[in-house]
Amino acid sequence: MILRVLREDSVPPRVAGMFYKAVVQAVLLYGIESWNLTASLMRVLECFHLRAAYKLCIVNKPRRNPGDGTWSYPQTEAVLEEAGLYTIEHYVRVHRGTIASHIATRPIFNLCRRAERRRGTVPRQYWWEQEFNLEEAASNAD
Repeated sequence: MILRVLREDSVPPRVAGMFYKAVVQAVLLYGIESWNLTASLMRVLECFHLRAAYKLCIVNKPRRNPGDGTWSYPQTEAVLEEAGLYTIEHYVRVHRGTIASHIATRPIFNLCRRAERRRGTVPRQYWWEQEFNLEEAASNAD
């Protein structure tokens, strides 16, 4: 709905991208610092982010070939550049880096990391251990 207003007033893609980051992405990534991101959830976030970037662009839009009816999509990098955005993985890393630097300086963090799991509890992956899994998910998605 907001996209209609942005397109109606002929807002440049970079300005629309700033609006997207301030309003839509802020809600989309709320609390992501503590999420346990699976590869499938990361793909869903990335797809939503790219669809939004396509809609913000003027030059780099998906186009339908009139001859055979197939669609051609511009390069992801060009679309993100026109909208003034980075990949969703970049934003996740920034969010997590901000909170991680804050938490790592607290004494309770070391106590949590050294604590032993109670017998009978399910082993869990914690968000601070997941940085490597984000890299694996990105390489597997390619």
